[in-house]
Amino acid sequence: MFSKRKNAALFFLVFSFFPSLSFAVSYEEAYELEKLSPVFAIPLYEEVVRSSGIGDFKKTASSRLYFLYEKFNKYLPAIQYQTKAGSLKNKKGEWSSLVKTLSDGLGVTPFSLLAVINSCSKETPVWVPPEPTVHPETGELIQPTPPDPYRVLSKKENHSLIRLCYSLKMKQRDFEGWDNIFFYLFSKDVLTKDEALPLWVGSSIQSGKGTPYKRVFLSGRFKELSNESKSDLLFLYAKFLRHNGKFESSTRYFLTSSTYASSKRGKWETAKNLLIMDRKKEACTMIGDSFNAGDESEILMKKICQSGNWDWIQTYLPALKILMRENPDPVFAYALEGGGREAIDLFLKQVGSKTSDKDDDSEEDSESADILNKLIPPESRNKFPFWDARDKEADLVVPDRAKYLCKVIRRPFFGTPSIQPQFCKEVSPGSLETLLSIVAEEEEEASFAFADPAYLPLSVKWIWKNGSESESNAEPTLAKVLGPSSEPGPWNLEFIVYRKVLNRAYAEIRIKDRYFVVSVKPSYVVWSKN
Repeated sequence: MFSKRKNAALFFLVFSFFPSLSFAVSYEEAYELEKLSPVFAIPLYEEVVRSSGIGDFKKTASSRLYFLYEKFNKYLPAIQYQTKAGSLKNKKGEWSSLVKTLSDGLGVTPFSLLAVINSCSKETPVWVPPEPTVHPETGELIQPTPPDPYRVLSKKENHSLIRLCYSLKMKQRDFEGWDNIFFYLFSKDVLTKDEALPLWVGSSIQSGKGTPYKRVFLSGRFKELSNESKSDLLFLYAKFLRHNGKFESSTRYFLTSSTYASSKRGKWETAKNLLIMDRKKEACTMIGDSFNAGDESEILMKKICQSGNWDWIQTYLPALKILMRENPDPVFAYALEGGGREAIDLFLKQVGSKTSDKDDDSEEDSESADILNKLIPPESRNKFPFWDARDKEADLVVPDRAKYLCKVIRRPFFGTPSIQPQFCKEVSPGSLETLLSIVAEEEEEASFAFADPAYLPLSVKWIWKNGSESESNAEPTLAKVLGPSSEPGPWNLEFIVYRKVLNRAYAEIRIKDRYFVVSVKPSYVVWSKN
């Protein structure tokens, strides 16, 4: 970790020239950065193209930009560039390699791909079907055909383009347009409930409309969620927590999402959280294999982990300020501010943290009851979300030498807890509710672990009762959707987490490489000595 005191003067001088996240850059700056790290030159060339008039610099920057798009497989901006330049086809009438590669990869025709890119890049008003017309000769009713993107996305063969349209809408912040498309497709049964729920939650989190947590909570109650959708919903909940400054909780849910599916994605986002919490060493051991090799935050993260000093950052700052403005990321904030509270404040400012969006379990939602019942029909709902096991009983099997329950300092995050005697309370066997009533502190969130008379942490086993039942709904489940409360264990109890603001207890449990954080009812968990 670089020294903040040693580099304070450097950051002060740099930011005195760049007082905000909006500033002009020159072609020379972009070209110099391209020599060091080509992918970071892209936002600078984009800024030059946007801000320059007609001239050689703009033309040359455009040329370099297209080359870099192609080199780093940034298909969408490259195709949008080709559309403006009128170069989607060559002189022989063949599609460009970029169009062909992306359409083949998605399993769609180039015409469908371009129709979605073009239409989803514009505002999308709600489509109200006009009255059918009558054919003048046959007298048959002619049903009106919706415009794009409604038309092209309604076709079964173009199903893979729905997420592409979603990404475009989120990037341009046309949330109302996405809602129009989403509810049209869902009403036409183009989207299954399992596919629709993560999209519904994701747009809520990015738009700030409604209450993201409530949408996640309700989505998690759908009985038939696939592991992929469970992973997506937990991932989105982790992002919601991160955007509200709850980095510890966010980290746990990123890891839980990686257990269901998309392991690399969850671990990379976990590493980003650890980095912005100034836990560089742990973050760097977490990243593992590449998740998205062309992603700027991943490239920057690797450079931060591999560098012994911080001298190289000055050249990257103009690009990072643009990237932070357009796509806020913990790694960019860490690099711009050098870590510390300043990095967290910058990140939260850029994502527009909304502290009024309470993290609660209320089932009220801004959506109408009609739409909510279509997304999650009452007969298809669990009592609790799939990561919630407040209706299940469990046993804690604790070694005989257990004497204390201690509030722990979690550094390293998933290593041996640091236990200090002043944070320990002597406890007797009983329910988890009784234990927490003794040790709970007046703070929003705290983690606890068992300790022996020497204040050393103990290995504790967690065993669910009626473990063969499915999660939260006491119905048989298939092996492919087994989760943390559907297998009896014994699980290893990592920590007990207590969030006083919700009066909620969570168990962090693990079997081998599978990790879960599960909400539990303390009075249902009984401690007995081994």
